[in-house]
Amino acid sequence: MGRDKELRIVEDLTAVGFKGGTLPDHQQNLRIFRSNLTLLLFCMFLILINKRRVVEIFPASVTKLWNEWEIRVIVLLSLFFQIVLILFGNRRKYIARNWVRVIIWLTYLAADWIAAVSLGALSNLEGDIEDKSSELNNVLWAFWAPFLLLHLGGPDTITAYSQEDNELWLRHLLGLFVQFCVAFYIFLRSWKGKLLNILASPIFVAGLIKYSERTWVLRSASSTHFRDSMLPRPDPGPNYAKFMDEFVLKKREGYNVSIRLGAEISKMISRSHPAAINNSIPDAAILQDAYYFFNTFKRLFADLILSFQDRRYSQSFFQNTSWEEAFKVIEIELGFMYDVLYTKAIVIYSRCGFLLRFISLSFTVSACIAFSVFVKHQYSVIDVIITFLLLVGGIILEMYAIIVLLSSDWTMLWLSQHKNPLADLIYRSISCCQFCFLFSSRKRWSNSMAQYNLIGFCIKDKPIKFLGVQKFFHIYCWYKIKYLYKKYIFGLLELILLIEEC
Repeated sequence: MGRDKELRIVEDLTAVGFKGGTLPDHQQNLRIFRSNLTLLLFCMFLILINKRRVVEIFPASVTKLWNEWEIRVIVLLSLFFQIVLILFGNRRKYIARNWVRVIIWLTYLAADWIAAVSLGALSNLEGDIEDKSSELNNVLWAFWAPFLLLHLGGPDTITAYSQEDNELWLRHLLGLFVQFCVAFYIFLRSWKGKLLNILASPIFVAGLIKYSERTWVLRSASSTHFRDSMLPRPDPGPNYAKFMDEFVLKKREGYNVSIRLGAEISKMISRSHPAAINNSIPDAAILQDAYYFFNTFKRLFADLILSFQDRRYSQSFFQNTSWEEAFKVIEIELGFMYDVLYTKAIVIYSRCGFLLRFISLSFTVSACIAFSVFVKHQYSVIDVIITFLLLVGGIILEMYAIIVLLSSDWTMLWLSQHKNPLADLIYRSISCCQFCFLFSSRKRWSNSMAQYNLIGFCIKDKPIKFLGVQKFFHIYCWYKIKYLYKKYIFGLLELILLIEEC
């Protein structure tokens, strides 16, 4: 009776949808479309009411195969997304290609989602662990939960795709708490007093460190905290009222008094930043200049203003610098700014960051060694292989991140400030690693700029297709900037400065 009633309702809806044949053709087609859409939505509603799952569409063998491989596939997919992110996350700084941006954007969004889904699937599995015949494999699957925390922490090369992502640090803080509780729940449900359960503890610590690092970096790069970190302590300044009273009093007494600020201003304008000590480092002096201007002009990214002395000093510097060196300083300076806003540079380039990186890597390596020696023979071969992929993959990703860290301008800046045998040894080791791992290109930006060609747009007869999609993905035409253009632009800037001084 229930099914006959449903069919009768569908027939009534269909009859209603096709009434009114005397209407014009376009109105008739519109009405047919609406009726068919209503019919489709109603059928979907009936499917939900009867609790028919989409899985029932597939054969039982396919469903059984998916149930066996679901956890394995999504965990491996999470590892794959981490590999893509760490390889391409830093590439967009010096590769201006739309396909790179699309890959990073899709992977960035999918990485967190697939890791959270994996944790949810593992928690559902552990809820039925007493009914599982393969209890050992379930314990091994639960061992994968801490690795998903590592994946949620993300690679060092990208923490935010855009500046708006930094504003969501509170959401990530809540996610840290929720996902850690889920992983800890999986860990407790699978506890059997085995060695594998004990090996999960160091991976938990490493995952918590990585996820906490990401949350802290997002908070530090958010607009409010980034601005507050650059605000100086309140300075009341000189007592101008008292100063003017003394000035007027001395003038009435007959003294020849005047106010001179030129000496102080010239002294402040001629101030200098620390010079490079170790000149054996390539671009050592340029790195020092770029870091000084980075600390000066990063206030503009927080809607703060520059002082008169900062403006005059920067003008004086660029007036006495060649155009090649000036553009190189700006490249390094903007690279520092990119790292602060979109990577874990705030944490990893600090003493605390080096300590946390050492703890995370050592815990992962120790767990890998212990698993390969004591544990691997007790479980399924496929699951053991996947576990090795997670362990070795995590170690390789950490080593790759360390190589990228040592090859960065931040490390070269630190080495340029220290001249001793240890610094020289570190630099030679880094140079060897750069040669072995093909990091010797040292590209800092794409050397191209996005441009909208108004003339080309006007002379085209055909309208742009998918304009909204192109705007969403920021698809523009990229043009290489030649060295002659840089020289010409720098000459114009020098001319403008000379005109202002006159």
